[in-house]
Amino acid sequence: MHKDARELLLKYHRGEATAEEKAFLENWLHDFNAEIMHELSDEQLLLFHQQNWSAVKQHANIGQSRPIWQRLAVAASILLCVGLAFYFYPKVQQPSISQNAKADILITPGGNKAFLTLSNGKKISLTDATDGKLAEQSGIEITKTAAGILVYQVTDKPGKSGSKPNYNTIETPKGGEYQLILPDGSKVWLNAASSLTFPTSFAGVKERKVELMGEAYFEIAQNKTVPFIVKSAKQEVKVLGTHFNINAYANEQATTTTLLEGSVKIVNLKKATHIILKPGQESVLSADKTNVYETDIEEAIAWKNGLFIFNDEDIKSIMKKISRWYNIDVSFKGNMDNVSFIGNYSRSKNLENLLKNIELTGKVTFKIEGRRIEVITK
Repeated sequence: MHKDARELLLKYHRGEATAEEKAFLENWLHDFNAEIMHELSDEQLLLFHQQNWSAVKQHANIGQSRPIWQRLAVAASILLCVGLAFYFYPKVQQPSISQNAKADILITPGGNKAFLTLSNGKKISLTDATDGKLAEQSGIEITKTAAGILVYQVTDKPGKSGSKPNYNTIETPKGGEYQLILPDGSKVWLNAASSLTFPTSFAGVKERKVELMGEAYFEIAQNKTVPFIVKSAKQEVKVLGTHFNINAYANEQATTTTLLEGSVKIVNLKKATHIILKPGQESVLSADKTNVYETDIEEAIAWKNGLFIFNDEDIKSIMKKISRWYNIDVSFKGNMDNVSFIGNYSRSKNLENLLKNIELTGKVTFKIEGRRIEVITK
């Protein structure tokens, strides 16, 4: 089996593979993070990214003017070669974790945790609430499903016509995430330390407007006559029906919007200017200026898919993500200006395992005291 796979890989690399063989290998590459990741040790994944991402960027000319499909094709060829090589290579021996990075308590990953605040001020812990009906407001029934999803559904009892809309807020703590379905059928995934405020009904409105703090992924139900607007501190995103991700944490230097499909209009609230995003692009709003870039969609929504993906990301940015997901406090000792990492990690693993893999780079160590972590440069 391994021999056949190697021969197929060589055919692909030489340009001799059939359409069916190409599809097979390219599908394998697409599913690498989701499936092969569970077959490889963390050390193999870390080594894979560290040793080969720079080669991918160099040969694929990522970030330059070449068409994106050409860059992705070259990158795919390189990653297929490297990825299969790691898949067939024996697992490396697990190195021992440094004494500093051993936690005196087990710091577990986040999970399905959130609080719902109703329009009357009542606060419900969705983590503790039993499945089924939670409340009913203005002709909308609010339920929690067995899968842990908050659902707003129109009932047979409509609210009063012309009445002011009621607003609810769902908020996730550090170490929490949650999914909800709005009354128009739009789906929202809320990342850790985030909140979304929204009307309980979109009946009779001219726009479906919600307010976001933190990060969320949206799949918006189409309605050509009633646009959907996501307002954050510095911008508004206006759509008719599409899939996109917004990172608008208050402690981040920029607000980043990534578009997966459809189109969105992004309004800079301070400058009163706007741009239109296309699929595969992201807008970065920083210092009151919005720039647009081609982007890695999988990296942008990795959190939603249960992953951390670090592509040459600086340690302070990495630790912000880790802090939000594992509910820890982080401090730094030493110069972190040139410390960055490459790697993929499952968000379902304990923190000690993740820190151990970062330490393998030899650039930093970690000192852990309870839920406080100090990052120390070597």
